[in-house]
Amino acid sequence: MTEEQPREPGRQRHKKRLRDRWWWKIYLLLVIASAVFQSLPIRNETAQKWSAASRAAGVIETSSFTRDGEKPGSTAALSYRTYGEAGVDKPALILLHGSPGKKEHFDLLAPRLAPYFRVISVDLPGFGESSKWVPSYSTRAHARYVLALLDEFDLDTAHVLGFSMGSGVALNMHDLAPDRIDSLIFYGGIGIQEGEGTGNYGFEHFKYTVGYAALVVAPELLPHFGLLGPRSWRHAFIRNFNDTDQRPMRGYLENIDARETPLLILHGRHDPLVPAWAAEQHHDIVEHSELVMYDRSHFMVFDDEGAELLAEEIVPFVIRNSTHGESPTRRTVYRPGAERPEPSVLPVDLNIPRGTNPWWSVATIIGASYILEDPTTITVGLLVRDGQLDLFLGVFAVFVGIFTGDLALYLVGWVFGRRALAWKPVAGRLPVRKVEALGEWFDTHGWTAVLASRFIPGTRLPLYVSAGALGKKPGRFALWTFLAVLIWAPVMLILVIVLGEAAASPFKLLFGQSWLALIAAVLALVVLVRVLLHLPTKRGRQRLWVKVSRLWRWEFWPAWVFYLPLVPWLVWLALRYRSLTVWTLANPGLPDGGVVGESKAEITEALCTPTDEHVLPAVLVNDADNARQQMEQRGWSLPLILKPDAAQRGVGVKLVKTDAGFDDYFAKSSGPALLQTYHPGPYEAGIFYIRMPGELRGKIFSITDKRFPELTGDGESTIEELVWSHTRYRMQAGVFMERFVEQADRVLGEGETLRLAMAGNHCQGTLFADGRHLITPELELAVDEVIQRMDGFYFGRLDARYADPEGLKRGEDFAVLELNGVTSESTNLYDPSWPLWRAYRTLFKQWAVCFAIGHANRREKKLKPPGIFPLLGRIRSYYKTRQLHALAD
Repeated sequence: MTEEQPREPGRQRHKKRLRDRWWWKIYLLLVIASAVFQSLPIRNETAQKWSAASRAAGVIETSSFTRDGEKPGSTAALSYRTYGEAGVDKPALILLHGSPGKKEHFDLLAPRLAPYFRVISVDLPGFGESSKWVPSYSTRAHARYVLALLDEFDLDTAHVLGFSMGSGVALNMHDLAPDRIDSLIFYGGIGIQEGEGTGNYGFEHFKYTVGYAALVVAPELLPHFGLLGPRSWRHAFIRNFNDTDQRPMRGYLENIDARETPLLILHGRHDPLVPAWAAEQHHDIVEHSELVMYDRSHFMVFDDEGAELLAEEIVPFVIRNSTHGESPTRRTVYRPGAERPEPSVLPVDLNIPRGTNPWWSVATIIGASYILEDPTTITVGLLVRDGQLDLFLGVFAVFVGIFTGDLALYLVGWVFGRRALAWKPVAGRLPVRKVEALGEWFDTHGWTAVLASRFIPGTRLPLYVSAGALGKKPGRFALWTFLAVLIWAPVMLILVIVLGEAAASPFKLLFGQSWLALIAAVLALVVLVRVLLHLPTKRGRQRLWVKVSRLWRWEFWPAWVFYLPLVPWLVWLALRYRSLTVWTLANPGLPDGGVVGESKAEITEALCTPTDEHVLPAVLVNDADNARQQMEQRGWSLPLILKPDAAQRGVGVKLVKTDAGFDDYFAKSSGPALLQTYHPGPYEAGIFYIRMPGELRGKIFSITDKRFPELTGDGESTIEELVWSHTRYRMQAGVFMERFVEQADRVLGEGETLRLAMAGNHCQGTLFADGRHLITPELELAVDEVIQRMDGFYFGRLDARYADPEGLKRGEDFAVLELNGVTSESTNLYDPSWPLWRAYRTLFKQWAVCFAIGHANRREKKLKPPGIFPLLGRIRSYYKTRQLHALAD
């Protein structure tokens, strides 16, 4: 090794830092180039040509205005377009667009009004072709500009139509100069403060400040070269709302004089921007106003039919009120379909008061998201869809709740270090990579890892806690998480808003307006959204199919689900035999009949004889050195089996192939372990044995033929890909991928085989098939002879390895691995070819026999069954104190 070689890692890190710096330099150069490109003269000339080619009739120059009045020494250009001929017999009608908007938004409506009126549509400052940069974009300042326009046209008075935000401008015009307004027309118009989003001035302007940062400032940090539109348009849009104060507008409405200013309110019942109830409030405040409610939304002005419907109301209203001969009268009209408010999408009668402090709502949502993230997000989406919550409030609260919750998971790992990895929720759901491998993955794929974790259920908690425990780049983690949640929160809410009604309607029909219907709808949407998130990728679709197929592939059901139908049967048996625990007496030779905690070493010692080869010899060892010592004393050679002295379902069974394997095993598992000789098989059987007390011979209740999973390579696919492409192995992909965590990306050669499981347990990946064809009188006799060596054993399963099926049938070729007591199963019931009813028939029969044997032992041997609560206490204590690695080899 040369002197230069030890310094190579440092050089590599230096090169990496240089590459990182170059990325930042390239990014900054692109941002500068984007800004320069957007200010080039050629772009300005293009804009001027577009302006000249537009249909604007003219531009006037006025003073610039603020909310409070004229700003000396500053001017602004106001673009307008006129429709129809000017004439003394035609009233003037000013059309004011919404925000964002422009005068062309009235291209369908204005021609329908032009035959009757002198129509003038205006680009308000900041929009269209008017000046882009002005001191104030408030509706108050805009009102002053439009009044200046009236002066320019020598109009003493005019009728004013305001669309959306334009209604606020019209209302301010009336407050500033009521004698110049012949009539007011609101279409989808803003007004009272309560109708603005949450109705809270402070929160709404916080919203606009965030919006300015997101829509004006943030895009300028991206090299978009104008593709996101001009900054002036985005600036004017947000400033328009931020500069406007709707709190005085209730007073403006109250001051509309019935004798001087008629008011026509046109509104869509399904308006998503300005709620229909706000229009009805305006109608109630202005007692002489006219209200026409349509079965439409906010955007009637943009389609021919909507424009025609609006014109049918506007024309007679303006003609009727062009002279001040009569005082206006109250009129309320609900067009077909708009008679009643839109029915609630919520399957429960819930109304959040408008006066509720929005910050309390935000705090409640954040707190709820810490507990149940998905249900909270979905409930918020339903409330937004129903109009109970403001969209921004919902997105903001969900975003903050999820983002801070994710940071909290990272901090758990950061503060508690590797101790956090032993936290049960983390240890039980670690991703498919080992902790160190996870660190490498996080370093190299941080952004994609964080983003993917949001779309793959169950991966976020272990990933984030592990990242914190490993101390992986907290700054980058916060940035990646921020961006991931910034995408996730709106996407989730939009999905719920779109799907909400379809998901909630069936439950409203089924349960009526009730909380049960709401809970059912939320759960349905949780499932539906997760299904949709799985569809875009092949692996996602495979995972989804695994989840769906578990519905009918009952062998993979969770144990508590599979055993639920057994509960009534156990209750009946307990009543029949007058004891809840008499079944534990089926094996009086084992503690509690072998429920939990029985010593495998003691059982093996009882079964073994010096001359019998039917039982694999084993010895109890306490540590790695003790295991080596016992191996040497007994003349055993590797490989050997190490497994916990007390455990079920193949937990912690390890095949030790090298001397270092002893150290690895005891580093992960505490307590004594059984060191046992290894039988290569290649076959294994689960032989379920029963014997009634008093009978000389027992019999085989069933045999399970255990078939170990095996992959065959194609020379192209990795182990992980082969597992996921296999229709059965993918059902337990998590087990296999954790077992082969370091080989997941290895490509198996064509024809190369790999055995995926060594332990003969279903939960470890082994297929169980009915092995009744293996039962013979000779085997039954040999098994009985072995088991009767264990005094007081009548019921349980013997697991054995063998090399030749014919030799097993002769009762000659088998080697006992272990003997399990009353909680062992007749595992042939998991045969995937069996119908479910047959599996339950076997299970019910097995427990009936267990109770019968226990009852017989109680009667003949005068035994007393344990109390139910002491028994449960011992079971709880066992599972609470054991520290075993569940995965077997």
